[in-house]
Amino acid sequence: MTPRLGMHFDDLDEAYNFYNAYGKLVGFSIRKESSNRGKDGEVAWKGFVCSKEGKTDEKHWIGKELVQRCRMETRFDYKAKLQVKFDKSGGYVVSMFVPQHSHAPATPSKRIMLRSHREVPESKRQLINTYDVANV
Repeated sequence: MTPRLGMHFDDLDEAYNFYNAYGKLVGFSIRKESSNRGKDGEVAWKGFVCSKEGKTDEKHWIGKELVQRCRMETRFDYKAKLQVKFDKSGGYVVSMFVPQHSHAPATPSKRIMLRSHREVPESKRQLINTYDVANV
């Protein structure tokens, strides 16, 4: 289940879901990174990264003080990444995979609490909708 160069995906959602499942297995959350479109409007490449990848945007800081309300730093410039590029035969191919993480993975009991792995089961979603319609 480890990503490897040359893996083929039919679309970007399939690539995202695969990397998200890999992240859940290993113990990290993912997010979508920037992408680039070709002249035809098709997404030429798309990156998916560890949610702790990158740094806080400089526009939020003045010197050493945060402009907005103080929040805990969540990005630590990690390089873990999966990048896919459009394949002329259709679909997307893994063009870059960086597996290294410099943070400890989440424990199995905490993995469901990571942002990209949180979800409300369909049965509970239907119950909530039923209560909403009944004004309960």
